[in-house]
Amino acid sequence: MRPAIYEEKKNPFSISALPPMGIIQLRAFIKKHDLFSILTGITIFLFFFELGGRSFEVRDTRRFAEIALEMLQSGNWLILYKHDEIYMNKPHMFMWLIALFSSIGHHVTPLTARLPSAIAGIASILATFCFIGKFSSKRTAFIAGVILATTQRYFWYGRTSLPDMLFTTFIMLALYSFYLGYKQKPVFYIGLHFFTFLAILTKGPLAIIFIFGTIAVFLILQRNLRAMKGMKWRWGIILLLTMTGLYFAFILKVGFEPFIATIKREFLTRVNSPINHGEPFYYYLVTLWTDFLPWSLFIPFAVIFAYKKWREGDDFITFSFCWTILIFVFLCTAKAKHTRYMLPLYPALSIIIASLIANTLKRPVMNFLWLQVSVRWIIFVMAGAGIILLVAVPVYLVTYSWIGIFTSLITLLVLSGVFLSLRRKTGFANASFTMCMFAAIIGWGIYIHCLTVHSKEVTFGTKLTDVIKKELGDLNGCDIRGYKLGESLWTIINLSLNANISLIKNTDELKTFLNTSEHLQPVCIIEKNTFLDIKNNLADTTLHTVDICTKKRKVTLIFRRERQTNPAAHPAWQDIEEEGNHR
Repeated sequence: MRPAIYEEKKNPFSISALPPMGIIQLRAFIKKHDLFSILTGITIFLFFFELGGRSFEVRDTRRFAEIALEMLQSGNWLILYKHDEIYMNKPHMFMWLIALFSSIGHHVTPLTARLPSAIAGIASILATFCFIGKFSSKRTAFIAGVILATTQRYFWYGRTSLPDMLFTTFIMLALYSFYLGYKQKPVFYIGLHFFTFLAILTKGPLAIIFIFGTIAVFLILQRNLRAMKGMKWRWGIILLLTMTGLYFAFILKVGFEPFIATIKREFLTRVNSPINHGEPFYYYLVTLWTDFLPWSLFIPFAVIFAYKKWREGDDFITFSFCWTILIFVFLCTAKAKHTRYMLPLYPALSIIIASLIANTLKRPVMNFLWLQVSVRWIIFVMAGAGIILLVAVPVYLVTYSWIGIFTSLITLLVLSGVFLSLRRKTGFANASFTMCMFAAIIGWGIYIHCLTVHSKEVTFGTKLTDVIKKELGDLNGCDIRGYKLGESLWTIINLSLNANISLIKNTDELKTFLNTSEHLQPVCIIEKNTFLDIKNNLADTTLHTVDICTKKRKVTLIFRRERQTNPAAHPAWQDIEEEGNHR
């Protein structure tokens, strides 16, 4: 007989051959929640893929990262500073989160600056799936999640260092909490007040208009304003007092008049007479078509569908419709307009479009047959356009044309095989819509990769850091300052060097700085054109200069090595002229 231990090792049904309990539970969860798991994978890919690959210099906003950097360096998390001046234009929440993520390495990077928006984007899409799943099918929830994740503006602002995605997520969670409290358990009203509190801390009192304005319009249409009495206002009062205490402490530090002036400028002035971003009332009627790509063609039919459902008494679609209309009308009325201001509207619009598409794909009996036919034809056209774009991409991106053509042919065969397989299993319309979603997901991934490659080619900050390390060694041994730098360039330098460098205002101060005899090596960063204007005032043969040039930015480093013993040595700026001649 063989030993029992030998049989136990060879027996595939023995306890030792079974996978760990955690893996079994994970497999069971994925099988039970397959659509949720797929959506999670899609959103992680879309919002985290090469998130830190682009520098701050390519189509991004740097001011909030700069504020978080100064917050980390000063240790003051109550008063916000930008270039050593008090910053009051936006509340604290977004900068707090950037500083929190950056505190791990004590360095604000493109990744840590974008993490709050990316995490908020993923959370909002998964929360949308769970919310819709309670009042509609999981299929509708999945479609809404994919639409929201692949909408052009929503996808883009989920990958930037701007507070709008975080603001949108808190507004969305507050409205979801209200509807859950209204339809299921009143305990969810606590979430309404809590997320309203966080939204105000992110972007100010506009959250109150968006959230409670939507609720008021919905309850008026429902003829149920009495429901407001049960919305657990006690929790709202507690959070309001908490916010009042925070802002009272803030006002004691900065003063009452500057605080009121900021509220007036950032809220009232933007609505009535904005200093910037002023646009005509029809601005969003034009930009919405590009901002909501590739799903824009569904918008007119979604509005008709939502109106039809409202007339039929569908509370879920009516709530989403009220959400959409109120924010859209308010933003069109306000004179200050920007594409990112429309972001809080997109979750509701995605819910309506997803319901329309899901309703169409399962072939229900519709009063408006033309509506169903129109939606189906839009799906077919989008599927065809998406496949054509995916097939054409390799030819456009690959350096060698024959390799690109070969890759495109392989792509065409694979996509055709997938489409035919899906068509046999799910039907022509369902297979077409699946290809639409697939093309949108892969298309945005390719787009982000192209931006990352472009960013590496034009990144000034990386070149600046590399040159300083090459010429002077460790950055910690240098006292680096700037001379009359523009605000944008100053911010890029601060973020690249992970420092808050001070500015030198005139040539006398520059000479004094370069002649300091302290332990740290003095280094001055100056724009090249500015240096050429003042070089005659720096007649010092012991100074050295190095140019750092990209397509958009040209600066000169001025620093001092050991003094030269030969007084006839060429001046410092001769290196620049010779380098320019070589170019």
